[in-house]
Amino acid sequence: MKTVHFCGGMPRSGSTVLMNILQQNPNIFTTGTCALSDLIQQHVLVKSRFREQFQAMDVKQADKALYGFVMGGINGWFSELTTKPLIISKNRNWSGIFHMFKQSKYIVMLRDIRDIIESFEKINFNSLALHTVDNQSYNIVYGMSENEKLNYYLKSKNSVSASLYTEIPRMMEWFHKDPSRVIFIRYEDFTKNPIYMLEKLYKFLTEEYYEHDLDNIPSSTLYEHDNAYFCERTSHKTNSQFQYYKEPSRSLSMKFHNNIVKNLNWYYEAFYPDELKYT
Repeated sequence: MKTVHFCGGMPRSGSTVLMNILQQNPNIFTTGTCALSDLIQQHVLVKSRFREQFQAMDVKQADKALYGFVMGGINGWFSELTTKPLIISKNRNWSGIFHMFKQSKYIVMLRDIRDIIESFEKINFNSLALHTVDNQSYNIVYGMSENEKLNYYLKSKNSVSASLYTEIPRMMEWFHKDPSRVIFIRYEDFTKNPIYMLEKLYKFLTEEYYEHDLDNIPSSTLYEHDNAYFCERTSHKTNSQFQYYKEPSRSLSMKFHNNIVKNLNWYYEAFYPDELKYT
C-alpha cells in the first residue's frame, strides 16, 4: 500500500507551487486538484447507502467491506499514476473523510483572506467577459459593488467560503485533537522563507529532507485544465522559478478590507493575530 497524505486549505495560497516543488523528490508524487475524493464521497460512500443489496448486509460487515473497497480503490488509483511510494493528494474535500485515514497527514495552506480576494480580483481584471460568475444569481462578480463582493465571498457558495466554513474549522479541530497529523502553512511564511518551511514540512511528514531546486520548479505531471472551473475564474499556472514574497498591492478599499477582518475575526485570531491591531 502507498502512503497517502493530503493537501488543502484556502485557494490562491501556494498549494499548487508547493505540490510542484515536492514532486522534484523522486519518492513523492503530488496531484493537482484531485478528483478521487469527490468520487469516493459522492459515488461510493453516499450512493452505496441507497442500494438495497448494501442495506441488506449486516452493518458491521458492510462497513468493513466498504472501508476495504475505498482503501483498495485509492491504492489502485495511484498505483496506475505513479510508482512513487508517497502520495500527496490536493483537494479540500478530503477533510470530510479524513477520519478514515488513520496514518495520513494533512497540509493546510493559509493566506490573508484580503489578499486571496485581491488575487481573484487581479485574475478577473484580465478578462472582459470570462471572469467569475456567481452561480446563485448569475451576477458578474467583477462588476459587483464592494458590498456585493463582500457578501459574495463570505456568504455565497464559492471556493473561498467553502474552505473557510468547512475545511479550515474541521482541520483546526483535528489539530487540537492530534497536532502530529495537521500542519498549517501560511502563504506569507512560505514565500518569505521557503527552505525553512520545506524543512518544517519534511519533519512533519517524518520524511528525509530533499534538496529542492527552487530555480527549476517543474509543472505537475497531472495537467490541470483551468477552463474546467469556468464558473469561477482561477489559474494554476506557476513559474519555473520560485516567486518570493512581495508586499501586497491592494485595489479594494480599506473599508472593504477592514470588514473582511471584522467578519472573519476567528480566522485572524487563529492565524493572523497581528493583523487585528491594524483594523
